[in-house]
Amino acid sequence: MADTRFLKDQVEQYVRAALKGEYGVGFDSRFLKLSTGGRHEFDAVSEDEQIVATIKSSSGKTAAGNLPSGKIQAVEAELYYLTLVDAPVRMVVLTTPQFFDIMRGRLKGKLAPGLHLKLVELPSELQALASRVQQKASREVSNTV
Repeated sequence: MADTRFLKDQVEQYVRAALKGEYGVGFDSRFLKLSTGGRHEFDAVSEDEQIVATIKSSSGKTAAGNLPSGKIQAVEAELYYLTLVDAPVRMVVLTTPQFFDIMRGRLKGKLAPGLHLKLVELPSELQALASRVQQKASREVSNTV
């Protein structure tokens, strides 16, 4: 079984460090209260809760060359949750240029005010490891269908 915890641990840690370098404040994973009364965990929340982000390390198109519809829907779901938190900066951070381009095109003119897509590319070694995990997980899913 693919160890997708690697993506959560290593990739998100890298992205949080990159955000800290850009914004000058620390980030961690945190549950925040939603305007609807519920709670949701966000991958990168600044210490002062002024910046809230979800991190997705999805690759681009599928092995068959199709759009990754499940991954697209996951980003769209996270955008919904981002609309329910009160923070000046709310974003989905993507780590692969291919998936960023897909989402940027798909969401052009459709993002709620105050929501942003951001690309934080991974170093080549980390991206290679993440890609291997993603490929293994993808093969496992396609073998169960």
